[in-house]
Amino acid sequence: MSLFLALFATGIGAGILGALLGLGGGIFLVPALTLLFQLPIRVAVGTSLMGVIATSAAVGAVESPGRGADIGLALRLEMSTAAGAITGGLLAGWISPRSLYLIFALVVFLTGAYELSKGYKAHAQKGDSRSSEVLFAADYVPSHWVLGLSLAFLAGMVSGLLGVGGGFIKVPVMDAVMGVPLGVAAATSNFMVGITAAASFFVYYNRGDIYPFLVLPTSLGVLLGAMLGFSLIPHLRAAWLRLVLVGLMFLMGIHMILQGLGYSGR
Repeated sequence: MSLFLALFATGIGAGILGALLGLGGGIFLVPALTLLFQLPIRVAVGTSLMGVIATSAAVGAVESPGRGADIGLALRLEMSTAAGAITGGLLAGWISPRSLYLIFALVVFLTGAYELSKGYKAHAQKGDSRSSEVLFAADYVPSHWVLGLSLAFLAGMVSGLLGVGGGFIKVPVMDAVMGVPLGVAAATSNFMVGITAAASFFVYYNRGDIYPFLVLPTSLGVLLGAMLGFSLIPHLRAAWLRLVLVGLMFLMGIHMILQGLGYSGR
């Protein structure tokens, strides 16, 4: 029971942090599971994937299903993203655990840098006359499909390899590469993330990296934490919150580097 509660609490924390940054809880959950519970990274990633699915469910619970999302775009991109997720799940079985730790650390640092750049752009554009109608504009035609589908495959592969949502890749790809309005891109990514995670989850399940006694409390915690996090967002100041959470991400990245170099802290 104590393990159940500890995993449940860890899931709540990861879900809250992920929701506050607009990321899947996996970016926080995988390092927490390896650090606090000494789980092998493949088991932590498999457990995290179910947490990503739970986060997607939480998004659906607090927002109207598909609100703002381009469903047609999502379904076309998801064919490539799901293929990438399955590929990433298979690669995770071949890559050494130490290499997985180092790859995860790299992704954490890149995600942290992306989040800081988002905060800088938001500050620079404060007072901009653009409204939500621009963010969710309907008069757009997605372009550069070959590059977009290729990068969607990469996003799926990162998700399947590391147990994260991959939205930090999908959103910029849709916005900057394919010409999709930012609000639509974010909503479309949220719609896709659970499907992407489910595709690779079954790879981990078939390989024996999924343990129900770990997945159940963690996923329930992430689901609750994500819903709590979404409810907290309107009451918190985004600028300092982003800095604190990105700082925490960098600390977790350092932990993953140490794990990859063989310094487990045991």
